[in-house]
Amino acid sequence: MLQATEAVLMEEGLSPLLEIPVADPLEQLVRRVQGGETEAFEGLMLQTEKRVLSVAWRILGDRHLAEDAAQETYLRVFRSLPGFRLGEPFEPWLVRIAVNVCYDLGRKRGPRAVPIEFLELPGEAASSAEESFLLQQRRTLVRQGLAGLPPGERAALVLRDLEGFSTEEVARMLGIRPVTVRSQVASARAKIQAFCARLMAAPQGGRP
Repeated sequence: MLQATEAVLMEEGLSPLLEIPVADPLEQLVRRVQGGETEAFEGLMLQTEKRVLSVAWRILGDRHLAEDAAQETYLRVFRSLPGFRLGEPFEPWLVRIAVNVCYDLGRKRGPRAVPIEFLELPGEAASSAEESFLLQQRRTLVRQGLAGLPPGERAALVLRDLEGFSTEEVARMLGIRPVTVRSQVASARAKIQAFCARLMAAPQGGRP
């Protein structure tokens, strides 16, 4: 059961980023904004808003709060962009700002349960009604377990396993060491697995 739960977590993630140096496709837009072409900022938003909303929704667990977080993120990005160093990848820098915004909003509003839609895999189909029920049950338990994680562990797990960033990128985003990211992700996985195992082992239907 623990392996199945871990599979649900890992299936949800994107493929790990390859360690191949490539030009940042967003750098040209960043250069234009820094050069005074403020209209180019809309292009940056269009190309990155899906990622920002995904991170915010997964951390905050509320669509409307995630939209607020995205709006605040881009306000902070616009103010801070003149100090962004060209040559560095833009998206991890952007996501770090988004995570900080989510921390701020989360402290004010408290955690929300992660929407079940984010534990769904596009095009995935169970081979039977029983398998479908069990898969849905595991996803629901994983969602509940994720909602109960401490903010640091939740952010690390969301960025590493669900958003597909490398350990080193997550470390830069969160301002911590890679070894701390690995520790937080391992702890988060273990807590979710234990949570799921405990609930799935509990007797169903009340007292006999």
